[in-house]
Amino acid sequence: GLGAVIELRARDLYQLRRVTDRTTHFGLGRHLKADVLRVRWTNGVSQTIYYPGTEQDVREQQLLKGSCPFLYAWDGRSFTFATDVMWNSALGMPLGIMGTAGDIASASPQASQQYVQLPTGLLQPRDGHYTLQLTEELWETAYLDQLRLLTVDHPDSVKLFLNERFVTPGPASLRLYQVAHPRPPIAASDERGDDLLPALRAEDDVYAATLRPARYQGVTAMHDLVLDFGSLAGMDSVYLFLNGWVYPTDASINFALTQQHRIQLVQPYLQVKDAAGRWRTVIPDIGFPAGKKKTVVVNLTGKFLSADHRVRIRTNLEIYWDRAFVAATRAASPVTVTTLSPTGADLHYRGFSRMYRKGGRYGPQWFAYDDVSRQPRWQPIRGAFTRYGDVLPLLAAVDDQYVVFGPGDDITLQFDTAAAPPLPRGWTRDFVLYTESWMKDADLNTADGGTVGPLPFHGMSRYPYGAGAAFPTDAVHRRYLETYNTRRDERTRP
Repeated sequence: GLGAVIELRARDLYQLRRVTDRTTHFGLGRHLKADVLRVRWTNGVSQTIYYPGTEQDVREQQLLKGSCPFLYAWDGRSFTFATDVMWNSALGMPLGIMGTAGDIASASPQASQQYVQLPTGLLQPRDGHYTLQLTEELWETAYLDQLRLLTVDHPDSVKLFLNERFVTPGPASLRLYQVAHPRPPIAASDERGDDLLPALRAEDDVYAATLRPARYQGVTAMHDLVLDFGSLAGMDSVYLFLNGWVYPTDASINFALTQQHRIQLVQPYLQVKDAAGRWRTVIPDIGFPAGKKKTVVVNLTGKFLSADHRVRIRTNLEIYWDRAFVAATRAASPVTVTTLSPTGADLHYRGFSRMYRKGGRYGPQWFAYDDVSRQPRWQPIRGAFTRYGDVLPLLAAVDDQYVVFGPGDDITLQFDTAAAPPLPRGWTRDFVLYTESWMKDADLNTADGGTVGPLPFHGMSRYPYGAGAAFPTDAVHRRYLETYNTRRDERTRP
């Protein structure tokens, strides 16, 4: 905990120490014990222990403090957590690698354009609308410029998937993968030969979870996923579908990774057997799930080097897979895609949902919308957020006039069901959410993480931007700032 700040109070006695050694000493004088101990860790997270005991270890709790907003869908009875969105942007975050100029490489400043699929059958109409809740519950600032809901109608005979891997921010296009006959593996194991097949045959929140933790959150010992699909002869195309979730690193961990050489992040790469029986890398980076319960699609067509159709995926990222299968993708089935613009968007304070682990110890952190605490959870982020109320005009176009929302905020989004075509008999309706946005977490090692500004804008070449760049200053954007960005949290950030 070197560099952490510790505060202690015992009745009228108050002391503050910065951790500089293995032991940090507090004198209690005539007091028998302390009333409260607060640790402010080096990434900015605070931890409070009331009436700490003697000989008590204090460890930082492993929890996500930055990632992305959460999406909840009306399921016919209540709002249910669907997925996390706006995942591809990370303003000001160090990447954990050194740049070509000898400095620490930072995340791309471009806006994230992202398509995310909602679980089939989850979103149901309510009073003539499809209603979603978009919440910010972590220690970060979100900048949402545009949002659309796509209805994707298709025959029941096929299922649709998106490639929801993490990608560098930038232009994105919608590609739908049609699957009629998924083929699960006949065998699956890790690098030690442990049988992973029971965890991977169905999407059932039972995860392949034989990972060995390393020093940092989000990083493990190198691990393998070896999948055997038997003979794939006769398939005109072969696509691998992997569904799971990732426990990410954060800005402080990435910064720490640049200060040592023993642990380096290894992106997932895919190998196949050659004619001599040796593993050969054919795809150097297949990507990883962009958050919770996402699908990664890998094109294996033409990648096999022998009649052995086993594949091996290697990485040290903390990824938990739930389902794996291969399939030939179909494009002949008709699909109707309709884009719905929101008809209502209301920003308000809500609070923080109760968190639990879906699928047990190795499942992702999940959230219960109906079980909420309105008490502040994070240290303040200074600056001007969007004022509460109607924010629909800010989502109409990509124009650097966006909704700025932070911890505890919630946006109620409504889409007119009449704008979607009637669903033919024997067809299924899936939903895809499109967002264009930026994210910035408040980690102490994120550039300008503790403030809303400087405001991002399309066309900036880096973040924070230099003296020669600035947020647009024309009359339209000045009016936007004066009209909408008027809500401030000026609490002191330690």
